[in-house]
Amino acid sequence: MKIHPIFTHNALQNIFYILEYWENKALIIDPCDSNLAREFLDRNSLSLEKILITHEHFDHYEWVTWLACSKVYAGSIAAQNMPITVTHIFEDREIIFQTEGISMKAILSPGHAAGHMMFELSVNGKVYALFSWDVLFQGGVWHTRGWSNEDLYESIQIFQQYRDDVMIYSWHDYIKNNYDFAKKYAPDTSEKFQKILAQRENENFFTNLWQEREYNPFINATKQEFIELRNLRNNF
Repeated sequence: MKIHPIFTHNALQNIFYILEYWENKALIIDPCDSNLAREFLDRNSLSLEKILITHEHFDHYEWVTWLACSKVYAGSIAAQNMPITVTHIFEDREIIFQTEGISMKAILSPGHAAGHMMFELSVNGKVYALFSWDVLFQGGVWHTRGWSNEDLYESIQIFQQYRDDVMIYSWHDYIKNNYDFAKKYAPDTSEKFQKILAQRENENFFTNLWQEREYNPFINATKQEFIELRNLRNNF
């Protein structure tokens, strides 16, 4: 499977992902620009088979109806709170995609939203990547204005079960903002953060969990530290 990150360069610095697999088929996770999606699919002669929706916030599903796709997947909480047709409803820890030794599992991860799901990508039974979306970013986490700091903290603990080399793919490209925040409020991580940032020669730079554990001030924080940092980040 090939993972194609599509950078939108919009105000929210969104990244959505087109996953290419067997016989020029593709699935898209949270398409947030139908024109960019169609251009990429057409240019690479890919057939869109599935759309996966991570959660119930408008910017994650608004473009679905503009793409011709008969299979739209979402978690049960999100499906109840979106005005779009969901054809396949999945639950926590359910395998939602499987082909040629590749599988994707849904992981319930509330905090930013009640129904937020991450996706765990495995190749030949070994976890390769996590589409962490609005849970874990490069060097940070996303806001909890729609749900709960406490739940987001618990969702971050899910990452402790994974190996250091598991790749992290998120929904926003906020690494520079997160560095500025760490420099001010978590200076003990900022030197390591700067080294990671220096490796970034172009926008197609993603981190693994080892790197996040080294420099992300949220991932190893206690619950109280996490909540304090998240409150500071909300106003940064």
